[in-house]
Amino acid sequence: MRKKIVRYGALMFAGSLTALSLAACGGRTSTANSGKTAESTNLPVDESGNPSALGKYKEPVTVEIVQSINPTQSFPAGQTVEDNQYTKYVKEVMNIDIKIKWQAANGDDYTQKQNLAIASNDLPDIMRVGQTQFKELADSDLIEDLTDVYAKYASDTMKYVLDTTKGEAIETATMDGKLYGLPGVTPEADSYNLMWIRQDWLDKLGLEVPETVEDLQKVAQAFVDNKMGGEQTAGILGASANNNLYNNFLSPANNLLTFDAIFSAYKAWPGFWIEDTNGDPIYGSITPETKETLAKLQEMYKSGALDQELGARKDADEAWKSGKAGILFTPWWQGYSIKDALVNDPEASWIAYALPLAEDGKWYPKMANSTSTFLVVRKGYEHPEAAVLLNNYLLRDEATFDTTAVDPQYYPGRVVMSPADENAYTVTQLKKVLNGEAPDDYDKAIYKNLTKDLDSLKNVKLEPYGNLRIATWNSDDDNFGRIYSMLCGSARVNEADEAGNIERVYSKIYNQTTTMEKKWANLKKLEDETFLKIIIGESSVDEFDKFVEQWKAEGGDEITKEVKEYAAK
Repeated sequence: MRKKIVRYGALMFAGSLTALSLAACGGRTSTANSGKTAESTNLPVDESGNPSALGKYKEPVTVEIVQSINPTQSFPAGQTVEDNQYTKYVKEVMNIDIKIKWQAANGDDYTQKQNLAIASNDLPDIMRVGQTQFKELADSDLIEDLTDVYAKYASDTMKYVLDTTKGEAIETATMDGKLYGLPGVTPEADSYNLMWIRQDWLDKLGLEVPETVEDLQKVAQAFVDNKMGGEQTAGILGASANNNLYNNFLSPANNLLTFDAIFSAYKAWPGFWIEDTNGDPIYGSITPETKETLAKLQEMYKSGALDQELGARKDADEAWKSGKAGILFTPWWQGYSIKDALVNDPEASWIAYALPLAEDGKWYPKMANSTSTFLVVRKGYEHPEAAVLLNNYLLRDEATFDTTAVDPQYYPGRVVMSPADENAYTVTQLKKVLNGEAPDDYDKAIYKNLTKDLDSLKNVKLEPYGNLRIATWNSDDDNFGRIYSMLCGSARVNEADEAGNIERVYSKIYNQTTTMEKKWANLKKLEDETFLKIIIGESSVDEFDKFVEQWKAEGGDEITKEVKEYAAK
């Protein structure tokens, strides 16, 4: 039986941006803001002394932060992490002094130190956290209710960007009717794992773009048999060692070289929590459809169509950049790296497609939730509005900053706020111009990359505009990677939407339950090892059934009950 598909909605708040504003006007008062007025306290105000989303504090305000750093990255001479071009900007326009509580290297070091700070309630004034940390902080009453602060200080631009998620971002950051964090928003496009294929190889062999898994297998086999990339040609390239074979509910977007598109063609969504035929949550990795897909992947591997070094490559990117691979599955931004492949083969034409399709002719991509990061404010901090203020100004001015002087990762309090529809909107405007039409009027603070995109468009994409082969591009333009990614990548999603053949699949949950926190690491290791062994033929497909039994016995059944309770809230 096929599984029902449901949109994520476990933490849906009955209101929206408007409801939050009404609640604030109706008299709800947060602990941090009780009794504050522009006249009696130090709040960001405009030149007339009125509270303003783009105001400035009359007296200096200190904001203490923590920071993840790249140990190999240095600042220009005369600048430091605390005293640089951006912190000077913050001081000048907002009268905010930035103080760093501690720093740690990106990755595990930072995460471990951050988790320790949360466990010991030794928090900075503001901090960016993930979904699991956010829930823990809110449940423990360690962070401020920002409902009133948001209603009073969020700029129109911020509200517009968050509203492109159709209320989901605010709802995800809301618990018990209170907004506990400022949600980041990433473009919806980051979720899609598109099929990128060597169009020039297809042309040389006289083959059509593969639309089904069976077509895909035949084309990949033809690439291998004809040694299109040499003796070690990889028909369908897989992930590097220790990377995900597919997106999962804790890492639902931006994973490279996954097999999600192949799984979804069988209506299998491993790693996601979906609904069974009774409407109850079920883990997508234990369904019959997942077993069926693993059998197909094993078949592809045995025939040679699938990467023969799957699970062993230290850097799978090297294979396609050096011209050894013909098909891979990655997000839209693959085009940013296309220039690397052109060094080895100037004729390499990588073009993406929303494929392969399921038997019903639909494309079933897994989707991330609209937000997975939150800017939270320490309970009791005197100026919770500073968190909103920092991002109001970023939304207005970030496109003008020199990122070679200060990397955006060092902007204090920054959460990425890009409209969910940024790619779809950008593609629409680019195509209008290529068709000889004028672009729509747009807000440059919201679609902050679009002006540069439009200005560079016809210097990057050469005529004939309908031909996407690499010979019709100017790869020397510094905006080549972005325009290529939009027109050869994201445009495929626009086209699939216009054709009405996308069915988006959302997970029932995107964070961990109590039992997951204790047992998920071991369960995921079991899953990853079992599936890889099945695909490369070290285990039979029947090993899947043993995996399901073991997964259930070692915590899976208990976790499923918790997910059911979570989804019912």
